[in-house]
Order: sequence, then structure tokens, then C-alpha cells
Amino acid sequence: MIEVWRVNLDTVAVPPPTSAEEARAARFATEELSNRYLAAHGALREILGRFTSQRLQFAVGERGKPYLPMAPEVRFNLAHSRGRALIAVSLETEVGVDVEQIRPMPNYAAMIDRFFPPGAEEPADEQDFFRVWTRFEALLKACGVGLYGAGVTVEGEWTIEEVDAGEGYAGAVAAAGLGHTVKIHDFGANE
Repeated sequence: MIEVWRVNLDTVAVPPPTSAEEARAARFATEELSNRYLAAHGALREILGRFTSQRLQFAVGERGKPYLPMAPEVRFNLAHSRGRALIAVSLETEVGVDVEQIRPMPNYAAMIDRFFPPGAEEPADEQDFFRVWTRFEALLKACGVGLYGAGVTVEGEWTIEEVDAGEGYAGAVAAAGLGHTVKIHDFGANE
């Protein structure tokens, strides 16, 4: 099972930040960006704590994907766009998630040419671009390559599902293998 949490970064209550999170948040250009970063990472820590009793010590893979060396069975991914975050968690299965605020994107065709591999699904229009993009980026994040893998066809079997990320957002989750069930939660609601 793949579990995905929707997080409203502008209203969520989360545990206090770690000193490392505070240091990184201090480098953001605005207080709003800093607060959203802290909210996303606070929610991530709270959710991961439901899956392991191990200390949440984070490490980063070669291409930047974080993992828990003390709980390697817990696989997770975080994405945020403006005031919304998605957090995906699975046990023993690589997972990736993406969310994008739907907005004007007049150069979406250039983005397709630059990042999508040959033969990839073509968006029908500017708004559909975000549906296709989040599916594509969730897959790349599940593979652990993020946009470093842009333009490359991903091998293997994958479950890729769109996620209702809320009004004005597109979202998707991807996991290695076929047939995974995806369960959606609203973080902070009576889960």
C-alpha cells in the first residue's frame, strides 16, 4: 500500500522544527517560503514517526533523494508547490510524489521538448500539462533520479496514479511494481 497525505502548508499545525530545518529555512527569500518549508518538513517528520520508532535521521542519495538509514524499509517522498504539499510513504517499495499549482504555462511545449523522453504522453493543452508533468516527475522521483533523469525512458513496471491534490493543483504518485493500492489522507484532519 502507498499512503499519501495532502498538507495545507498555510494552516497546518506541526511539531517544532529541528535545528537543521531552522537553519535551512533561514536562507529562504521570504518568511512565507520559510514557513511553508518548516510546515512541510514538520508534517513529514510526524508522518514518518507513524511508520518507525527509530530516530528520524535523514541521509541523501547520490541524486538527492532522502532516506532513513536507521529505517531503510520506510520509503518516502515529499513534494510541495505554493501552499500545498504531498507526502507519500510506503514500506519496502520505492515511491515518488509530485504536486504542482496549476498556473499559466505558455511555454509548456518547450518544457516537453526539454524534459520528456521520446514517445512520452503529450499533454492536450496547457492545463493538461500539469497532469502529465506530475505523473512524469513522480516517476522520476520514485526512481531516485528526479529531474536528473529527464529525457530518459524509465524501465520496469510502475504504478502511477493521479492524486486529488485539491482545487487548483495537480498531483501524482508513483511506486515500483504494479497493482499498488493508494490511500489518501488529509494531514491534520481526523485521520
